[in-house]
Amino acid sequence: MPLYSGPGFPGINEDSELLEGLGEIPVRPIFIMGLHRSGTTFLYDCIARSFPLAQLSLYHLFYYHRLLVSHRDGSARRDRERLDKCFRARGIANRKIDRVAVNADEVEEYGFLLRRHSGSFRLGPGNAALFGELCRKLLAVQPGSRAVLLKNPWDTGNAAWILERFPEARFVYIHRDPIAVLNSMLNALQSYLDGPQPYLEMLLSTDGSRRGYRAGYALWWLLRGLRALVGRRGMALLFRGRVARALARQVAAYRADLQKLPPGRAIELDYDELVANPEATMLRLQVFFNFPLTGATATPAVRRRNYLNPVLKNYRDRLDGLLAEIAG
Repeated sequence: MPLYSGPGFPGINEDSELLEGLGEIPVRPIFIMGLHRSGTTFLYDCIARSFPLAQLSLYHLFYYHRLLVSHRDGSARRDRERLDKCFRARGIANRKIDRVAVNADEVEEYGFLLRRHSGSFRLGPGNAALFGELCRKLLAVQPGSRAVLLKNPWDTGNAAWILERFPEARFVYIHRDPIAVLNSMLNALQSYLDGPQPYLEMLLSTDGSRRGYRAGYALWWLLRGLRALVGRRGMALLFRGRVARALARQVAAYRADLQKLPPGRAIELDYDELVANPEATMLRLQVFFNFPLTGATATPAVRRRNYLNPVLKNYRDRLDGLLAEIAG
């Protein structure tokens, strides 16, 4: 039985005859770099509202092979409405793991698009041409944009290669207290296991079924069964060390990334400062980008949770030790 039907996703590359006209568009990507659960979505929304930058929305992701035709024919609104209707029919109002709203115009990570069309979440030689095409398409269908704003935590640690392949790239890094990131990761794991994840199913499906991610779906069932046996606290204790070690490796990759990049290509922001004063952060970025502000002053609300998972009480020293061990 299909997971969803009716949104009219393109079954073939309807844009194929229009791709040649993209060749003259320069690829100027701006990458938001940071760990999963470090505030990259909030930062993306703030920047997208403040600067004339093309963005990757859910509409662009799901209708990728029809973007140029729809832009030419003025039919993009129809597909956006189809997608929103599909979300409503499946009861999808937010992403569940973090309550970020879901609609056709919500931004999403380009890693999901890469996976749908190349099999990999990470940018590399096998999908670099696809990524270049993506950037040009987004600029073509969002005229007036000065560059393309993108995010994909799977590419943290990959900036040096990206810059070599795309020399116009710039990088905006966001740092968050590692214990807060670990806390958010454990909470997200619990939310992920609380029930079905129709939004993720749509993102990971390539044909409207679960065939494209059977292993991941089987793992979800296995983890749900495990939690039923050990309870929520037991699950957090069981995965605390594993997630912390993975986090420490990601932090090391993040720091190595920054050190490799030449001056003027990267800027690092602090999550707490961004949340406390997003307008001041955008003024810093205006200098870095050398782009005009669009005049938009409203920033999205961020839900700051003060809840610390009990299994992380007094765990900061252990996490700091892991960070030092892997960094050294």
